[in-house]
Amino acid sequence: MKLRIVASAVALAAAATAGAVTAHADAAPPAAAPAPRAAVAPAVASATTAHAAKAPAAAGVRVVRPGQLVDAGHGQYLKLTRTERCVGTPPEDWFTCKSVVDGNQPAGTVGVQSSGDASGTLYSPLYIGDGRVARMTLTVQGVTRQVQVVTLAGHPGYATGYVWGAPVAGFPGGTPEITVYDAAGTVLAQL
Repeated sequence: MKLRIVASAVALAAAATAGAVTAHADAAPPAAAPAPRAAVAPAVASATTAHAAKAPAAAGVRVVRPGQLVDAGHGQYLKLTRTERCVGTPPEDWFTCKSVVDGNQPAGTVGVQSSGDASGTLYSPLYIGDGRVARMTLTVQGVTRQVQVVTLAGHPGYATGYVWGAPVAGFPGGTPEITVYDAAGTVLAQL
C-alpha cells in the first residue's frame, strides 16, 4: 500500500513539474522556448522513473539468464549458457550449438552462423573475447543491419546476437561482414 502511495506521489510531482515547465516555457519569449524544453524534459523523465532512463541502453544489449530462451522471431530462438550458444527451434531442433570455451574460435574474433528459408535469413554473430560488446553490425549484399546483441550477466567472455536479412542461397560475394564495437566505439573484432 505504501508503495502505491509513494508511486502516486512521485507521478503527481512529475506531472506538476512537467506542467510548470510547460507553463514556464509557454510564457518565455519564442526564441527562448526551445532551449528550456529540451534541457528540462530529459531531466523530468529521468527523475520520474529509473526504468524509462534504462530503456535506451537495453535496446542495444539484452542481458539474459543462462538457459533463458530468447525469441529471435520466425519461430527461432537463442539459448546462452556459460559454455555454449545455441540457435534453433526448441525443444528438440537446435540446429546449431557452438561451444564458447573449447578454443575452436580464437579469442578476439567474431564468427557467424546462419539459416533461412523463403521468408528470410537469420544471422547469429558470435564474438569471443575479453571486450564488452555494446553493438554489432552485419552487412550482407551492401545492406548494413544492427544486430540485437545478447549476452549473459557479468563478464562471460562472449556475446552473441541475431538479425534477420533477406532470403539468400549461399553467400553471394563471400561471407557477411560483421563488426563488433565496445561502448566507446572501438572495434573489438571484424569478419
